[in-house]
Amino acid sequence: MRFKVGDKVKFLNENGGGIVSKIISSKMVNVTIEDGFDVPVLSKDLIKPDSNEKAAELFNEDFNVELPESSIEKISEEREPELDDRISRLRNFPSGDVSEKGVYLAFAPHDESFLIAGYLDIFLINHTGYDILFSLFLEDENGKFSGIDYDFIPAESKILLETIERDELNKWLKGVVQVLFHKDESNKVLMPASSKFKIKGAKLSHEGAYRSSSFLNTKAYFVSITEMAYHPGISSDKKTMKYDENVKEEKAKEVKKKSLIEKHQTAFGEAEVDLHIAELIDNIAGLSSRDMLNIQKEYFIKCLESAIAEKFKKVTFIHGVGNGVLKNEIINILRDYEGLKDQSASLAKFGVGAIDVIIN
Repeated sequence: MRFKVGDKVKFLNENGGGIVSKIISSKMVNVTIEDGFDVPVLSKDLIKPDSNEKAAELFNEDFNVELPESSIEKISEEREPELDDRISRLRNFPSGDVSEKGVYLAFAPHDESFLIAGYLDIFLINHTGYDILFSLFLEDENGKFSGIDYDFIPAESKILLETIERDELNKWLKGVVQVLFHKDESNKVLMPASSKFKIKGAKLSHEGAYRSSSFLNTKAYFVSITEMAYHPGISSDKKTMKYDENVKEEKAKEVKKKSLIEKHQTAFGEAEVDLHIAELIDNIAGLSSRDMLNIQKEYFIKCLESAIAEKFKKVTFIHGVGNGVLKNEIINILRDYEGLKDQSASLAKFGVGAIDVIIN
């Protein structure tokens, strides 16, 4: 049943009722009850007195509910209420773990106090400087795709696709998201994205899977549809474009916590690690030269092994000039690894105080 702000409603499965104060999604609304609280309720659990005679007979209670002006959303006559209500701007939260520019599918608990219980809000997040058009398809167990949603999302905004109960999660675990990017002026035109996602439902039952972000004010399980740092585009120096060569299906991936080497990443497959002791610890009081050297060596080894695990191609380690002890230690450590090559880093950029480690 479709509701609008201001509708008088009764709870179907319990006593009481109130007035619709907000359209959350096509399946959920906020209802303001007599004590002034807003309660999220599934539309299927509500009835309106004017929907049919039986409903009118059941609606035999008077509710003295007054909606404050701030709770009644002013809906544009040009668009559907659900469309306006479900699109909102992203906010800035500098302490978030997930921050990279891109398009994300996010599963956020409706109440953050219950990460693995209660309703889930499913968002498509446009954390880019481009407006996007998207199309969402879900895949059932027989491999059949159903078109679920399509819409426009402004830059740095999100759209609420659906609010679901946990037992509805299975149908949202596989699908495809397609995206077109638009910007009035840009140095390049981004290629369309077609990303297939597949989620292990069990992961959403663990609190550790829900991450904070720099753009969403609640923890969520994030699936990266496409990342701007690696998304292909056509720049002005390319004269021709072959659709089949440039538009490729991507595989969506779970957004995981950054590895150690990714914190130092400067380009795709490359990183710079400053091993000066002041960059590694805040206070050196009481440490001997040997203690500080051990700290530098341990951090070098951790970064090197992280780079190997993440399949980086080159890491520049800045050891400084000094007396050459740290540089010699680094070279000795590298002899214990196969498939590595070391060379002097760029003199113009680092002088003689850095070494490149090439990982084959």
